[in-house]
Amino acid sequence: MTVQASPTALTADVRLSEQLDGIVATPRQFHESHALTIALRNSLRPIRVGSRADGAWLKPFDADALLTVSESLDLRWTPDARRFAENRARLKEIHNRIRRSILDIVKGGPKTALSYLANCTGIDVLDDHQRVNVAAMTIPESFGLCVFDEQGAGKTVTFIYAFDVLAARDLADLALIIAPKSMIAEWQRDFARFKGDLYSVAVLTGSRAGKRSSLAAGADVFVTNFETAVSMEEELKIILRRRPERAVLVVDESFFVKSLDAQRTRSIRRLREWCGRAFVLCGTPAPNAAHDLVQQFNIVDFGYTFDGVSIPKDRVAAQPIIRKAIDARGLYVRHLKSQVLPELPTKRFHRLMLPLQPKQRELYSAALHTLVDDLTTIDEAEFKRRLTSFLARRSALLQVCSNPIGVVNGYTEIPAKIHALDSLLQDLVQGKREKVVLWSFYTASIEALVQRYSGLGLVRYDGSVSDVQQRREAVRRFQEDADTLLFIGNPAAAGAGLTLHSARFAIYESMSNQAAHYLQSVDRIHRRGQTRAPEYIILLCESSIEVEEYDRLLAKEKASQELLHDNIEEPVTRESMLSEFLASIKNLRAQ
Repeated sequence: MTVQASPTALTADVRLSEQLDGIVATPRQFHESHALTIALRNSLRPIRVGSRADGAWLKPFDADALLTVSESLDLRWTPDARRFAENRARLKEIHNRIRRSILDIVKGGPKTALSYLANCTGIDVLDDHQRVNVAAMTIPESFGLCVFDEQGAGKTVTFIYAFDVLAARDLADLALIIAPKSMIAEWQRDFARFKGDLYSVAVLTGSRAGKRSSLAAGADVFVTNFETAVSMEEELKIILRRRPERAVLVVDESFFVKSLDAQRTRSIRRLREWCGRAFVLCGTPAPNAAHDLVQQFNIVDFGYTFDGVSIPKDRVAAQPIIRKAIDARGLYVRHLKSQVLPELPTKRFHRLMLPLQPKQRELYSAALHTLVDDLTTIDEAEFKRRLTSFLARRSALLQVCSNPIGVVNGYTEIPAKIHALDSLLQDLVQGKREKVVLWSFYTASIEALVQRYSGLGLVRYDGSVSDVQQRREAVRRFQEDADTLLFIGNPAAAGAGLTLHSARFAIYESMSNQAAHYLQSVDRIHRRGQTRAPEYIILLCESSIEVEEYDRLLAKEKASQELLHDNIEEPVTRESMLSEFLASIKNLRAQ
């Protein structure tokens, strides 16, 4: 209960800091800044206060102390600041209790989950792990959960049924789902598929006026993209503030929200304050580094997991610290497909090492030696100043490995990977009538591939195909049309959420340096419903930086698995088996 201020009380405005790192109390009279700080520190409940130029500053989990202060202070709160403090006061009270319940459900498995879901109808259609998730997501007084089930384990379905349970218990009646553009239509389709017309679902796309009209018309579920969460933050906040305790926020493919410096992260964090619950859904939550996890947990628990934790910038040093914080406080569930879908065939990977073509090798060698010469003639300070340029030149080296046509005017030679693809696609597509997913990262390379293999019955899915309906049609044709045998896509655009399991072969002509793109794309053909062992063919130019680049992606994948305690068996590859046998021969000769 807030104490009423006396007529002589010191008056201060309380607002949320722009950095979202606490709240700031600014006295109406500038000269009273010091007096305000002293008054807060000497209140009946001592408050840890820092000083800033604009007033007294309190860390997030000290902010609730301002809700009950002495009568000598007259605090004028902004709605956002008061909500910020109230959320953290509530969380501190119930966090440990909620975490014990989640651990109890996960440890007890489906049987314990059903005890938490007593009298809930319709959940019999769910898999065991999905019932565990729904039980953990619907603990009555909870505030949210990170659902990190591996790609293809059914996270979308999990939320739809969790929302249904919350609605049936009269704990929620509004959901705001923020997802990548490619996933928006899938959410609307899946709600209709699993719940019919029980819930009205509005997709916020098109013009700003159209989105406002959709918001004004109302719905049970609003689905939009990350860009709209930024551009229409205030409009979305108005909707949420009408029923904050009953609103649920969902961030789908939450690895997109990994930096507090990004506008999308800050907008989503502010929207989250006005939602009673928040769920982040992601199969690859830490694709590049342990740091990727921090903001995802912050969305769910208002920053509690990492409150007071000093995280080094260095990736290696940060890994055990972030893992320890998650193990101690984090609210998350994670299920691997190997655990919950044991019938799913095992993935097999093959590296195909290719010699560069003569002109291609000449271009690569010249660019490489020039780059080395430039690096050896500058110091570290100059390198940092020119880092962007050097990274661009390194990227150009990788593009030469893919297809020099994107960086060299007049290049007419057939590059190494096209030669390899000619043979592979003739065998798989023309000979065996196998559907193939062909991944390429560079626009010029994709253009060349589309032109060269247009006669094979292909669809294209990359940044050049911006229309959502065209993208959906491309996926539908590949999945359902027997004559559409080749899917050419950029994993940066098509790596998340799509189901392409009509194919069991995926070929990587080139890839980005973002592990999330690669890891997401791998699971497009390794999903529920796949009955044949998926084969992945990685085309790499021998003696090039491509080899190291791919090894780096695999190292990131392994670090991510260790962070979340994944029990993963290393996939059997030709290279790993050959390496094992060669080592055995070497040992025999040494005896």
